[in-house]
Order: sequence, then C-alpha cells, then structure tokens
Amino acid sequence: MFDEKDKLLLRELLKDGRQPITELAKKCGMTRQSIYARIKELRKKGIKFTIDIDPNVIGLKIKAYILIIAEPQTEFRKETDKIIKTFKEISQIHYLLGRFDIIVEVVVRNIDELRGVLRRIQSLPAVKKTETLMVYETTKFDPKDPIRKLLE
Repeated sequence: MFDEKDKLLLRELLKDGRQPITELAKKCGMTRQSIYARIKELRKKGIKFTIDIDPNVIGLKIKAYILIIAEPQTEFRKETDKIIKTFKEISQIHYLLGRFDIIVEVVVRNIDELRGVLRRIQSLPAVKKTETLMVYETTKFDPKDPIRKLLE
C-alpha cells in the first residue's frame, strides 16, 4: 500500500504535520514537487491532516467508557445506532463480541454532564443495560503508536 518513501514521509508528518514542504523534502531525500505530489496522493487515500487537542486543556476533565447490552432486534439496534452517533460527547463507538454489545467513549466537563449522557443512552430503544467505567488516570494515550510501528 505504501512504499518506503511514503512511510518515511508519514513518519515525518507524524512527528510534526506542520513542517514546511522544503524541510520534509530534505529529511526524506526527495524534491519539493515529489513531496507535494505524495501528500496529494495520501489525501486521496483518506489520510487527513488535522490538529490534536488534549481534552483536559480545554476543560473536558472526565473520560468514561460505557458498556452497553442491547436488544437483539435489528430495527431497535439500527435506530439506537443512528441516535447515539449524534451525541457530541461520545468520541468513539465500537460494536463488540462478548458479554457486552457496544462500548462508547464519553468525554465531558464534569460528572453532571456524564450523568446526563448516561441517562440519554439508557433511554435509547435497544439499550437493556449499561455499565460505566470512569477513567481516573491515563498513563499512556498514543493512538499513533500502532501506526508508527507499522511504518517502521
């Protein structure tokens, strides 16, 4: 999918996505034009260039994971999925195999907001039961690490 030059470019962009193209060209041993063309191709492949904000810095102090057991009926699940995707406090939704059907990551300012999100989730058509796990400390959060490993 990616050749060695793409991997080198992606590693550099992971370090600092705001590097000037001339600097990237030097570090990658390519011309500015080839860097520009490769970045254009990476965008076409779905790679996005964006900012990374620590939620704590902007006042989002509470992170919790809500595990959900859902009704098995497809129509209830589809309706619930459509609604839950609109919750701006939810950053991730994953469907699971195992004891629970869904896990959502909630990031909010305070316990009152968490309580409100939990009530809204519990009122959804397919939700039978929830279990909430509140994060009190994070010792590692680096979703780019697996990508770095792949690019090595």
